[in-house]
Amino acid sequence: MDERPTLQNGYLGAQPLFSEFGLLAKSHAEPEFETNENEFVIKLKASQPVKITSKIVSDETLGDSQERVFIQTRGEDVNLLVSLDMPGYHRLQIYALPAADDSKQLPGVFNYLIHCTGTPRKSRLFPKQFAQWKDGCVLLEPFSLAGDHIKGDVVFRLMVPNALAVAVTIEENWFHLDPGDNGIWTGRVNDIERFKGRGLYAVLNANFSEEDETKYSSLLQYTL
Repeated sequence: MDERPTLQNGYLGAQPLFSEFGLLAKSHAEPEFETNENEFVIKLKASQPVKITSKIVSDETLGDSQERVFIQTRGEDVNLLVSLDMPGYHRLQIYALPAADDSKQLPGVFNYLIHCTGTPRKSRLFPKQFAQWKDGCVLLEPFSLAGDHIKGDVVFRLMVPNALAVAVTIEENWFHLDPGDNGIWTGRVNDIERFKGRGLYAVLNANFSEEDETKYSSLLQYTL
């Protein structure tokens, strides 16, 4: 049986800045919970624009990962999609700042202790999110490209407000996405398996500049 880790007083739950930044826990108000699912969504509500990041710390390995959580923000709704790779105790640490604050350091605002009792789903490595992605972008698919089971053509569907062009790059290869009337950019990477096993990344990029159509900003980085 897993032994519950000893935590510092005040570590669990909302930290002082959580409510100050206008944040509210919607789906998991209790900071400590048990689940037999290794993939689930934690929902927050933000009454003001905020930038949020997080990481998972495994109590068994003491390793931490930012690729086990993918954060999506739509209006006031902030969803954290969590994918755990093993049973046991895991700490989910959430950091935030008001969107208008240019500070590089985000303070901790909420800490969860999660006891995962099973792994019925294959765990996923989510893409790394760069700062500009968090300016209203929404990912529809794909959420992961890691693993030998990801083969063939991979479809990308996402929303990037104010983008003039969007493309996926792998090595020197460019795969351009097409804009739709519904604001969704769509495209595909053919034969994704030809890029696997070589330590490469698939990077989602966008151009926002009318003056320089060659200037792209990195938004997401997928492990292959």
